[in-house]
Amino acid sequence: MGTSAPLFHLENIHKSFQIGILKTEVLRGIHLDISPGELTAIVGTSGGGKSTLMNILGLLDTPTSGSYHFDGENVLALDDGALSTIRNRKIGFVFQQFNLLARLSALENVILPLLYRGDSQWRAEQRGRAMLEKVGMAERMFHRPNELSGGQQQRVAIARALVGEPAVILADEPTGALDSKVGQEIMDLFVRLNREERITVILVTHDPRTANQCRRIVRVKDGLVVEEAVA
Repeated sequence: MGTSAPLFHLENIHKSFQIGILKTEVLRGIHLDISPGELTAIVGTSGGGKSTLMNILGLLDTPTSGSYHFDGENVLALDDGALSTIRNRKIGFVFQQFNLLARLSALENVILPLLYRGDSQWRAEQRGRAMLEKVGMAERMFHRPNELSGGQQQRVAIARALVGEPAVILADEPTGALDSKVGQEIMDLFVRLNREERITVILVTHDPRTANQCRRIVRVKDGLVVEEAVA
């Protein structure tokens, strides 16, 4: 995995949820380092904590206790504005349900993160077109989501994740809503982006076939990392 400093460095991460008098501890002391350029799968049974861990990695949630450094920065010391900036500039998200806006074209969906950060319309569109071409969707850039198949929508979502030149892509069950053939095409795309462009990719998946294509598998059970395998 190389000798570079970890992109993600988590120590003794705990996460609890309180509902009334009932307290549920979802993460119970996670230790995890992920280096730049890794292709990692986080796997585990439903309720084991993998999605909660992904939300913490993506700065969408904060741990109850522990230490978390992302790209050398103590992110637990940052305010919401600073965290939002990191999410916009350094992290690309891909979700199971695509999360595309129905009223916008593929290109308009892809460039939203750039417009949000203040880029010009011209630069955003140039970058968006390039990313849609990269994921094989150049000929569909003016189609709306309801005019695209599930696999095509996921390619658009990946282009949106890539458009801001992030340090990492976090993908939560990215093939879960797709049939096996299309899901494999999406996984091939992640593998190619990781291999050719050295983009760090972290996937949450319950599918062993998807996980086994990653160079590293982190298994989470009952709120703990119980096993790691490196190909």
